[in-house]
Amino acid sequence: MASPSISVLQAGRASGEPGAWQVAFEVRNAGGEPVDLLEAWLPHGRFRAEAVLLTTQPPLASGASARLEFIVGFDEPPGEPVENAFVILRVRWQGREWRVLTRLTVTADADGSPVASTELITFHPVGFSR
Repeated sequence: MASPSISVLQAGRASGEPGAWQVAFEVRNAGGEPVDLLEAWLPHGRFRAEAVLLTTQPPLASGASARLEFIVGFDEPPGEPVENAFVILRVRWQGREWRVLTRLTVTADADGSPVASTELITFHPVGFSR
């Protein structure tokens, strides 16, 4: 089954303070058809941001990107990795909803700010397990 083609990377340095960092991610449509961004959230207990509805975002055309910003709960000592953190997106592609699971490893920089490395991105149609 074909799926959307999306990349997700941290965009620039985080700003803020322990427990309330402003972290941005660049979401790029690497596919040939538009993608509607519907919702995004970061569910990990040590790298967490509540769900944000994105329905006012214009569709991402082929090659286009959007910057998504979150206030993230993160308070780890420098060098301490947080594995299996996620950016989860709900998107619409070809008239069907998908979940985009971006697995991250997040490490605290020298000042404690989170630095996220994308490890893996998987795509699942909503309702695939029913």
